[in-house]
Amino acid sequence: MEATITQTETNLIIAPVGRLDTAASAALKEQLEPYALDKTDIELDFAQVEYISSAGLRLLVALQKQAKASEHTMVIRNTNAVVNEVFRVSGFNKAFTVL
Repeated sequence: MEATITQTETNLIIAPVGRLDTAASAALKEQLEPYALDKTDIELDFAQVEYISSAGLRLLVALQKQAKASEHTMVIRNTNAVVNEVFRVSGFNKAFTVL
């Protein structure tokens, strides 16, 4: 999984590319290990995400839990119709802040 990760003073911007499936979710989780996810707001830019599987949803749930536990936020931006449909069918459109 290719992803651009940018750390600013106030947030961590994560921009994955391609399919966020089982293998890609594991790779992205590994890429995020060096970052202090509990000390920053998280912004996911899904402009280049084609699809998200249940493994990708699990990763998002884990990121959201980390953000909430430390009183930070997580937002998802620039989702396509396929990702929006997965969120809707799974009910996660109500759990995540999708802009």
